[in-house]
Amino acid sequence: MKILKSREMAQIDRMTIEEVGIPSLVLMENAARSAFSVLRKKFPAARRVLILAGRGNNGGDGMALGRILHLRGYSVDVLLPLGDPKGDAQIQLKILRNLGVSPLAERPPWERYDLVVDALFGTGFEPPVRGDVADLVEDLNSAKVAVLSIDVPSGLSADTGKVFHPCVRADVTVTFQFPKICHVLYPAAKFCGEVVVKDISIPSRLADSVKREVIDPLSLSIPHRERDTYKTREGHVLLVGGSRGKTGAVILAALAATRTGSGLVSVGVPEDLNDIFEKSLVEEMSLPLPGRGRLSYFAVEEILSLQEKFSVMALGMGMDRYEEGQDVVRDLTLGWRKPLLIDADGLNNLADTGDISFLKEREEVTVLTPHVGEFARLSGLPPEEIICNQIDVAAEFSERFGCYLILKSARTVVATPEGRTYVSVRGTQAMAKGGTGDVLSGILASLLGRGMSPEEALKLGVYLHGLAGELAERKTHRESLRARDVVEAIPEAYKLLENSSEETDTIY
Repeated sequence: MKILKSREMAQIDRMTIEEVGIPSLVLMENAARSAFSVLRKKFPAARRVLILAGRGNNGGDGMALGRILHLRGYSVDVLLPLGDPKGDAQIQLKILRNLGVSPLAERPPWERYDLVVDALFGTGFEPPVRGDVADLVEDLNSAKVAVLSIDVPSGLSADTGKVFHPCVRADVTVTFQFPKICHVLYPAAKFCGEVVVKDISIPSRLADSVKREVIDPLSLSIPHRERDTYKTREGHVLLVGGSRGKTGAVILAALAATRTGSGLVSVGVPEDLNDIFEKSLVEEMSLPLPGRGRLSYFAVEEILSLQEKFSVMALGMGMDRYEEGQDVVRDLTLGWRKPLLIDADGLNNLADTGDISFLKEREEVTVLTPHVGEFARLSGLPPEEIICNQIDVAAEFSERFGCYLILKSARTVVATPEGRTYVSVRGTQAMAKGGTGDVLSGILASLLGRGMSPEEALKLGVYLHGLAGELAERKTHRESLRARDVVEAIPEAYKLLENSSEETDTIY
């Protein structure tokens, strides 16, 4: 499912009307009927509805919905806070008046209604909301009444995750044909509530050139084991990291790699900490490397001399941040001739080198998995800008440095060197715990090591990780979930993915 910006949606609307030949009033009717189906499903007890209609097409959608509700026996009122509508919206108002529904002269008490439909501003709106309408929006947010927003909660920009105040806080947002950036990126997504994407007969092929997508579970490729396979064919993952006080990070990554399907998993750790790993891991093997308390630079030569044994290396979990570590990360990055994933302190040490342009020298697959703070250090961008523009900044960075980027926040974005981006909407706030990122690194390393294409491996990995987190939360509690619980939920997440066959119009 493509993710669009406002100008892209406007262009596709125009092409649908002018080139395909579907009249705008037909699209408006389809939108209204789609909104009605969502209203009836999500708010089955609502019978008294107030439509807040703007002057443009968004208001027209709202008034067309009001007409459908009126003809179905609902009690419907319409308020025009922005004044008389124009274009197709004016036609919809005329139809309502012909049916005996005239706009209210002033705003009635919110408590008179079961539901308010927000159809003030659409995807083309540029914030902020001003004047009397701003007061109306703030008053609505203070009221104890359910809200259904049409296309975009009024006051938000379709093109960013940034929140502009005031903006409507919706319980449900119904949008048409494609989700927009504000629907998938936080913090704006919090104001959208549940987002439902409905087909209104706009040809999906018109968005083929857009490189942003929500990850669709039905499109994911799951590794297949041949009946005559053997362990080395299923990949041998090397996980390098660990330091005194941070041994759990590599252990969690190792457990996750095994659960995800790797035939063999080895952990390369400082030699004086090796006993900890020997006691903590059973199926996985340990590789003692030069270093006391943390990896020495002398570990680089040993790792590179053994690389023919392994399918992929993940570097940095629990590694610690130190000057010698910068040399370890740089020289392993340049010397490793197979897929490489860098996470956690590997990323911090990478950023501390002061110049990460050497990433472009690698010819093999390179994957970076930063959270917002780590990405701020890598990119020099302020965290606020990263969070609100997560898709765009991830795409720009990946293209610039020729690497794959997994940018982790409330949403996880997968960006490719070709500028494609994929957003996973799976996961839960319960996963805001130490160690869950290490689990993701283990999952991704496992899939990369099994011969999947990098793009497919990363899309599957982030989706599997988020889904496992949701399953683990159900079995435990939002406050009690541990990273290890996510590891143990990977098998059930695989089963759900394998048995998934139903398409859904709700993206979260």
